[in-house]
Amino acid sequence: MKRVYLLALLLLAVVLAVLQFNKRPAQIRVEVDRNVIVKSNFDFIPEHWREPRLEQLAREESFPRIAAADQIGYYLALCDWVHQQWPASNPDPYPLCNAVDILRDIRAGKTGGFCGQYAYVLADVLKAAGYFSVRYVELWSNAENNQSHFVVEAWCDQYAKWVVLDPYDDLWYELKDTGVPASAFEVRSAFFGGRPVAARPAAPGAPVDPGKNMNLYANIAVSLRSDLMRHNAPLSGEDRLRTFLFYRDTHSPDSFRWQGQIRARYETVTERIEDLYYDCNRVRVENSRDPATGDLVLAFFTDGSMANFKAFSLSLDGGKTWSALTGNRYRPVLAGTRQRVLVTPVNQRGRQGCVTTVTITRD
Repeated sequence: MKRVYLLALLLLAVVLAVLQFNKRPAQIRVEVDRNVIVKSNFDFIPEHWREPRLEQLAREESFPRIAAADQIGYYLALCDWVHQQWPASNPDPYPLCNAVDILRDIRAGKTGGFCGQYAYVLADVLKAAGYFSVRYVELWSNAENNQSHFVVEAWCDQYAKWVVLDPYDDLWYELKDTGVPASAFEVRSAFFGGRPVAARPAAPGAPVDPGKNMNLYANIAVSLRSDLMRHNAPLSGEDRLRTFLFYRDTHSPDSFRWQGQIRARYETVTERIEDLYYDCNRVRVENSRDPATGDLVLAFFTDGSMANFKAFSLSLDGGKTWSALTGNRYRPVLAGTRQRVLVTPVNQRGRQGCVTTVTITRD
């Protein structure tokens, strides 16, 4: 009888342990594919999405009808469109810095345009198409006369990086080992013996020297603002020295020569490459448990990486369909042991940014 009693107590203890175990909250693991947003120590001022000249540009020009299979293809098509708008010529008198006035005055024969004007127009075309993370890049060779050039860098969500576009020469640069579009800094690095790049035509099939203009990338400075559509005066050389951020290292001279004259230094200089090559259109994810219900809560942040940010968008089917999120918090409903949540920021023009994958596993 005593043995039966002891067995009954043991069985009761096992049952209570099982019941207690089943009461424990599910163990949930949250993994984010990339959860760091690289930031610059400098502020970048983008164009406001409501700038009326952006609407005017899109209304008056044909580029809104351009389509492409992917984002980089679209960028290259826009680059080629700008290149085709006028033959390179001397900008005298020097034009304004917004695409509406540049195109009007050059077409009317009032002035001409070279690399600077092509860059200003391409940047404005990209913004009018809804891509606001664009900037101007000033380049200088290390030759005796410090030959200069002006191009555009645009953040490409497809590759999650900055890519350089040259509408004056209608080209871009490709990292030879991967085929990924290169940034201005990657072209510079290749010029000094780093990872190889090659110039490629923006218009498929056009001839281009693979090493074209690479010597001009010896020195780079990027604009800290792209809000030039509202300006009614040309951007002078002094303006650029004041509003561009120059990258300095052992390859960089202290000053530049132009037509035999010593040119003043840039006022803003950095030796930290992340100050130039920061992240755009990214999402950072935090997770927590609701103390009242125990539910998992995901919180999303852009950390200011998307210009003209509007909202977050989520997909639960691998990117086939997307739904706008009200606010920045989401409570996943776990149907099974694993769920993937895709999240992307969306700007005021409806352009999505980089997609972040959140994988939720319940043990």
